[in-house]
Amino acid sequence: MIVTVVTPTLNAIRYLRECIESVRRNESRDFEVEHVIVDDGSTDGTVELARSYGLRVMQGNGKGLFDAINKGYFDSSGELIGFLGADDVMLEGGLEAIVRTYRRSGKRWVVGGIRWIDEHGNSLGGMAAPPTWLVPRLHACLEWNPIMHMATYFSRDFFTELGGFNTDFPVAGDHEMFARARSKAPYGRARRLIACFRRTGVNYSAVHPEQAALETRLIFEKFGPKSDLERRIWRRLLNTYIDLRNPNFLFRKKLGSLRWRLGLQEKKYI
Repeated sequence: MIVTVVTPTLNAIRYLRECIESVRRNESRDFEVEHVIVDDGSTDGTVELARSYGLRVMQGNGKGLFDAINKGYFDSSGELIGFLGADDVMLEGGLEAIVRTYRRSGKRWVVGGIRWIDEHGNSLGGMAAPPTWLVPRLHACLEWNPIMHMATYFSRDFFTELGGFNTDFPVAGDHEMFARARSKAPYGRARRLIACFRRTGVNYSAVHPEQAALETRLIFEKFGPKSDLERRIWRRLLNTYIDLRNPNFLFRKKLGSLRWRLGLQEKKYI
C-alpha cells in the first residue's frame, strides 16, 4: 500500500530539510511512502530544495492551508493520506504505527499522539491520542482540538466521502473536519506519538486568535450540546481527563501559565 504525506509550503526553507528527512526515515518494506509538496509561491529556495530530494511539487492556488492540503490529498496516490507541516517532524516509527493501527482496527481513519517542540527542536511535552469515545458532542465542548492534525490519517475513500476540508474554516479547518469525520465513523487510536508539532509563535491559530475563536464557536454551535451547563460540565471533566492521562502535558501547561502570569513569556495557544 501507499501512504501519502502532504506538506504545504510557503517560504519554508528554514525547517523543510528536517521535515523531509524525518519522512524519509519512516520508509518501510511494508508500505510505500509518497511525500508531496504543495507550494503557494515560495521565493526562498523551498521548491528547489524539495525537488533536490526528488519530491513531487504541486502549485497551490493561493487560497490557504486547507485548500492546499485538499489539493495534495485529492491529487495523490495513497490509500492512506495525512499531513505534515513544513516545520513539523515525523517521529521514527510514526507511519508504521499509523499503518499497523489502520490494518488491525479496520477503521477508516487513524489518530495518534504528538509531541510539541520549540523552534530549536526542544521538547515542550507530548499528548497521546484522545480516547475513541470522544464523540463530536463532547469534542465540541472542549473548545480546542485534541485530535492533532499531523498525527491523523484518512483512508482515501473516507476523505473523498467527506469532501475534504471545509475552506470556509481557514484556521480551524482541521477541528471542523474531525468533528464531521467522527460523526460518521469512529477512528482507530494509535498508541504512540506520531509526529512533532513545532510551536514557533507564528502558528496560524496563534497569529489569528480572534478568527480561531469565531470558527471554534461555529463548530460548537453545530456539534455541541444546547445546554450551557452541560457544556461547562463536559469541558471541565474532559480537560481533567486529558490532563491526568498526559502528566507531561499538564506540567508543561501549568508551567507555561505560571510564566505567562509572571510576565516571563507571551501567552501561547494550543
